[in-house]
Amino acid sequence: MSTAALSELQPVIPPEQHHPAIAMEDVSGDFSRAIERAEVNAWRDLYAAAPADFAARQGLSIAEEADLVWTTCTTIPFIHFNCVKNLGVERPATESQLDALLAHYRAAGIARPWFHANPHAEPSALRCWLEARGLQRQSGWERIFRDATPLAPEPLFPTDGHSVERVTPATAGEWAGFIDSRYRLPTSPWLLALVGRPGWHHYMLRQDSAVVAVRSLFIGADGMAWSGIDAPVPGIMAPSFDLDAVLGEAMVRDGIAVGAKLFVADIEAPHPDRDGPAYRNYARLGFKLAYFRSHYSYLPANSG
Repeated sequence: MSTAALSELQPVIPPEQHHPAIAMEDVSGDFSRAIERAEVNAWRDLYAAAPADFAARQGLSIAEEADLVWTTCTTIPFIHFNCVKNLGVERPATESQLDALLAHYRAAGIARPWFHANPHAEPSALRCWLEARGLQRQSGWERIFRDATPLAPEPLFPTDGHSVERVTPATAGEWAGFIDSRYRLPTSPWLLALVGRPGWHHYMLRQDSAVVAVRSLFIGADGMAWSGIDAPVPGIMAPSFDLDAVLGEAMVRDGIAVGAKLFVADIEAPHPDRDGPAYRNYARLGFKLAYFRSHYSYLPANSG
C-alpha cells in the first residue's frame, strides 16, 4: 500500500515548460536536519528570553524531549506559539509520540496545534498519520538557504528613499510596537527582551521617519543564521516584496561580516511555478530552494 498522504494524491498533469526563478538543490537528509535545526535553535533562544511574568500571563512555554521541540501558548492562537517544530526530523517519529503531543494540546485547551512536515521527515508515513487523526495540510512555506559566499560590493536593491537601521535600546519600543500592530499581538514585552541579546540582530526600514518594514536575524554559536520576525510579510500582509529585499540584503551582508556560515529563511507566499518577486529577490541574494515544508493542523471550527 502506498504511504502517500491523501492530500498529495492529485491528478498528474503534464507540466508546462517552466524555469523556476530560483535555483533548486536536492539536499540530503543530513543537510535538511541542519536547516531545520537553525530555526529550532532560534526558537529555543527566543523562548529562553521571554520574561517570566509575561510567559506566566500568556501561558507561554517550550518543551523538549530527545531533540523534539514543541511550543504552547494558552492565550495567543498564533501558529508559531502552538507548534511541533521538528517531528520526525532529528529521529523517526512514532505514532505514540504523535498521540502524546495531540493529548498535550488537548489538555492545554489548544484547539488547533500545528505540525511542520518537510519531505525528509521520517518515517514516510508521517503525513498519513497526521491525516488519519484529522489534521490536514493547510499551508506551507518554501525553505531556502545560502552559504557565506560574499555578495558583490555594489547594492543589489535600490533603497528609493528608504533607510535601513539596526534596532537599538532607544528604538526598541518603536520596533516592538510596529510588529505587534501588524500582527495584532501583545508580545512587546517579549520582543523588547531580544534587543541587545547575544545572537540577535534586528533591523528596521524607514521611509522618512516612519517604520515601514522589519526583519530579524538570529546567529547561533554554530554560525547557523535564521531569518524571521518579519513584518509586514510580503505577499501576505503587503503587496510589495521590495522593502523586505532591502532588509534581507543588509542582513546577509552583516551576517557574513560577523561569521554566519549558513543562512536559512522562508518564502511564506509560495507560488506553484516558483516564480515571482520573492523567488527572484532571494535568488539575487544567493539563496537556493531546498524544499517545500507543509503545515498541518485541524480545520477552523467555523470552516463549514
